[in-house]
Amino acid sequence: MSTAKKITAVIVDDEETGRKTLHSLLQEYCPDVEVVAMANSAASGFTAIRQYQPELVFLDVRMPAADEGFQLLESLDDLDFSVIFTTSYNEYAIRAIKFSALDYLLKPIDILELQKAVARYARKRGRSDRQAIHHLTAATAGPMKKLGLPAADEVTFINIEDIVRCEADSNCTVFYLTNHQKILVTKTLKYYDNLLEDAGFYRIHDSHLINLRHIKKYLKEGVVLMSDGSQVYVSARKKKGFLDKLNEGFA
Repeated sequence: MSTAKKITAVIVDDEETGRKTLHSLLQEYCPDVEVVAMANSAASGFTAIRQYQPELVFLDVRMPAADEGFQLLESLDDLDFSVIFTTSYNEYAIRAIKFSALDYLLKPIDILELQKAVARYARKRGRSDRQAIHHLTAATAGPMKKLGLPAADEVTFINIEDIVRCEADSNCTVFYLTNHQKILVTKTLKYYDNLLEDAGFYRIHDSHLINLRHIKKYLKEGVVLMSDGSQVYVSARKKKGFLDKLNEGFA
């Protein structure tokens, strides 16, 4: 039997059913988590977090106002805890959370996804999401300017404009930056294609996603010259869409 100290958690959700369901799932399937308080609003969540100082907060994004969960985080001076968002599907909210490399669960909550999220927290236990939360709350106030790239024990935040291109490496993605740094992330290229498609990026090959603003030349033989000196081939299947994108402009 494990003697490890339990992970203290607070659940913040305006729906009673949501709170009770998550509490029951944690009790049955995540016995290392101890729910010390449940709150039904951003205001009561603020009080509970201040009073109990949990390690982990399960936070609903909409309570009931849009993005009220983000507002709760903005109201806290000390962010010495980690966050797992629980939310019904909301494209903007999910995209903001993904940009900040924070964890989230879609409702209705899947047991396996819940266990995975708690396990991810357990591996990094003792380190808060403070920096990621600051980036998240900034991102919800305007266009996304930074992207969080998660590694085993840290998240590296980079300026989106500094990404030259991304390349698939099996189920991982390699980021090539303007300073010639390379960062390997254990998420697929498809994940970042979906995330960056509205930020001036285009997937010109199954293995290549490029920042259109870093194109120097396009050669007729189907080769793109990038600002870092790299050459990337455009697949035949992607060529027409890519040329249409160039003709449309992307500023």
